[in-house]
Amino acid sequence: MKNKLYLLAGLTILMGFTSCEDFLQKDPLSSPSQSVFWQKKSDFDSALAGCYSIFYSVPGEMSQTIACFDNLTDNSICQHDEETYGKSKTIALGDLTPNTSGFVTNMYAHCYQGIARVQILLENLEKYSGTDMSDSDRKFIVAQCKALRGYFYSWLYLCYKEVPLVTEVLNTDNMYREKSSRPELYQQIMKDYDEAIDQLPDKLYSDEETSGRFTVSTVKALKARILLNDAYDEKGNATDKEKLKEVVSLLESISGYSLAKSMRDNFIRDNQLTSPEIMFSVRYLKPNILNSIDLYYGSWGTNMVSRNLVDEFECTDGQKWGESPLTEKINEELLLQGSTPEATEERAKLFKNRDPRLVQTITHSDKLIFPDAGFENVSQTSSTQTDFGMVKLVQPTKELIGYSTISDQDVIILRYAEVLLMIAEAENELNGPTQKVYNAVNAVRKRSQMPELPKGLSQDDMRERIRHEWRVEFAFEGHRYFQLKRWKLMEKLVNGLVDPALPTYKKVFKPEFYYWPIPQGEIDKANGVLTQDPNYL
Repeated sequence: MKNKLYLLAGLTILMGFTSCEDFLQKDPLSSPSQSVFWQKKSDFDSALAGCYSIFYSVPGEMSQTIACFDNLTDNSICQHDEETYGKSKTIALGDLTPNTSGFVTNMYAHCYQGIARVQILLENLEKYSGTDMSDSDRKFIVAQCKALRGYFYSWLYLCYKEVPLVTEVLNTDNMYREKSSRPELYQQIMKDYDEAIDQLPDKLYSDEETSGRFTVSTVKALKARILLNDAYDEKGNATDKEKLKEVVSLLESISGYSLAKSMRDNFIRDNQLTSPEIMFSVRYLKPNILNSIDLYYGSWGTNMVSRNLVDEFECTDGQKWGESPLTEKINEELLLQGSTPEATEERAKLFKNRDPRLVQTITHSDKLIFPDAGFENVSQTSSTQTDFGMVKLVQPTKELIGYSTISDQDVIILRYAEVLLMIAEAENELNGPTQKVYNAVNAVRKRSQMPELPKGLSQDDMRERIRHEWRVEFAFEGHRYFQLKRWKLMEKLVNGLVDPALPTYKKVFKPEFYYWPIPQGEIDKANGVLTQDPNYL
């Protein structure tokens, strides 16, 4: 609660201290000027909360709309072509240019706004000589700033090929910056993460001091994400063995976390604060810090779930749907007749004898079905064209979901299941399907009452099993897009993909799309110093 109160203050206080692009902006009357700010420890606490408040920036590409990244993959299709959802429908159809808005412009702007806030805080902290701040307080704030800066640059690193590297407060003398190389960006991310790991107290995310903040374990896992990404070469082969070794070593040093009783438990607001699995999240709290998750995904059907994803979930015997003897026979023609009772009943057959995560993730009709709560909700007023909708992120409720719905469930950024699957992936690429790999994957499967993997799998077979677990366990958590890019599978699995319900909708992915263009607006105001990615000239 304390951190959420600081966040409310930080949202106001740092309104005038946003980014290099508006360094001449006047402070709003509701915000103190820098001449009277930075006078006591509580000012720095509020400033740190202001740095974290970037996660809440509208439309929320680092929080409430992170699920829309899946619209760029084989998991789902964006039903509404709006800025709010990252323009994911536009991008998926191949319209990715320097003038594309949504994800392309917002991620760039918000990351640099966050970096600017961090720099301002660090600069003022270095000058601060107040006696109300202990050495441990100062160390904690610095470590949080390093972790935040590393996190913001991680997003930029994964989304854009080369961007400016800024580690100081910008002014009229140094505001124009050239792009830095990928090795330079990588080194800065690693440096920030390493320094944060060294300085943060080794406490769990659920502890009062670190609740809602980065912890040692959080930063280790975030660092492992970048290491794992960079272990793969341009052909999608995991060739950097040293990085893979570091991933395994780093993640095995994490302790104190375990899997929740069910995957879905992590997304039910009443269970989130006590979940043993959540390692980092974007925190929300009624009545002031709210999101539109229930509205976007529950009522408006923003993510039209693909049949391709539905088919990915195994039957309860651990065999593929369609190959398992537990597969229910389906009348495919009837299945495509929209939201008629007969078609809905036919689609329901797809959900019989399946991995429990299927019903915890997807609904098969224009109703929201909450298996964990034992009831249905008719709020999905915007029936999707694929006739499959998302239920994973939506809160169980019998009330009509609409504009007046107040949602404050947290957005999960990191959970322990990811640690297990990163260990499995890295270890398998290093040494093949060792017992360590089996233990990690089976822990995730057994949590959802799925049978253990068969013994004697080859390295290639295990690789496919691990990628299957990634997909069904983490659907709509923003991972799939970056994983397919890491494995260089976007062309194979996404380009030209057609859903049976939308035969004229074909996704387009070109080789240059592995990295986004720098937003044209940033190029225009950079006085000729910042140049565009050559792939987009």
